[in-house]
Amino acid sequence: MELIERLETRFAEMLQRIHQLEEENAALSAQVESEAGKRKEIQDRIEALLTKVQASLGENQAAR
Repeated sequence: MELIERLETRFAEMLQRIHQLEEENAALSAQVESEAGKRKEIQDRIEALLTKVQASLGENQAAR
C-alpha cells in the first residue's frame, strides 16, 4: 500500500504542477498579446509620421 500512496502523492503533485504551468501559460499568452498590441500601435504611429514626413518633403520640393 505504501507504493500506491506514494504514487497517489506524486500524481497529485504532478497535477498541481500542471495547473501551475497552465496558469503561467495563460499569463504569458496575455502578455504576448499585450506586447503585440503595443507593437502594432508603435508601427502605426511610425507609419503615420513617415507619411507626414513624405508629404512635407513633397510640399518642399513642389515649392522649389
